[in-house]
Amino acid sequence: MRVRRVDPRDQTWGIDRPSYRVHFHEPAGSSDEYELSEAEVTEVLGWAEAQRAGRTYVLYVCVPHDGLGLLRLAGTDPNEAQDRTTARD
Repeated sequence: MRVRRVDPRDQTWGIDRPSYRVHFHEPAGSSDEYELSEAEVTEVLGWAEAQRAGRTYVLYVCVPHDGLGLLRLAGTDPNEAQDRTTARD
């Protein structure tokens, strides 16, 4: 982990109440996706942990800028991990 001081004046925009997406992944490869709003990230993480039922999950924050973008906050998409392994072979 790298840590550096920042100047908060370099920020040009922000979202006070973002929406989040949680993608649950089954070992066999299928997934279920949900969007949560009007919640703090700690609440979303708590919900995801309670709903995981043995599945892995990835938590994203939704960024509506020139379309919808997703920024990963936690977890790893197992499909992306497979893609990286295949690319190296």
